[in-house]
Amino acid sequence: MTRDDYMLIMGLNVYVDPVYTVSYEDKNTGDRTHLFTLENCDGDLILTTEIRDKDSKLIAKIDRNEFAQINEKFDVRGEIEKGNGLTLTRREDGGAIFNARVTEDRYVAVSGIFYVGGKKIQITDRKVEINDMPRQTINGVDVHDTIFVGSCNIVLTDDGLKI
Repeated sequence: MTRDDYMLIMGLNVYVDPVYTVSYEDKNTGDRTHLFTLENCDGDLILTTEIRDKDSKLIAKIDRNEFAQINEKFDVRGEIEKGNGLTLTRREDGGAIFNARVTEDRYVAVSGIFYVGGKKIQITDRKVEINDMPRQTINGVDVHDTIFVGSCNIVLTDDGLKI
């Protein structure tokens, strides 16, 4: 990593790597579902994600920062590296369901609600929850305020994090 690369802050933990891939692993099948990828690429921060509603219908897709709005009930505004970042909101009430931004201290923070296989996964720079239950442990050990170096594949499970 160079000094210009962004570190990912998620659930009060910091991840240091040029690429961050966050996915959810179903404990029954072992299948993994991609949630988002962030890449430090030539001085830019590149995001790839699909955002689905609670019925698993595709709302929006972002492929290498190129936004393809799928559902007209949502609005998108901003850019990841400027101001409040890239935000996807519901038109009906203005509620944000996804945001990727760079913080004042040059971390990248992702907040969003992801639905996978009937589960609600909520990620912020302060918490990681699955079905409203905190999931910020590794092998039952709380990992708040921890720095992980070389942890490019971050896997969320019903039992906690896998790195």
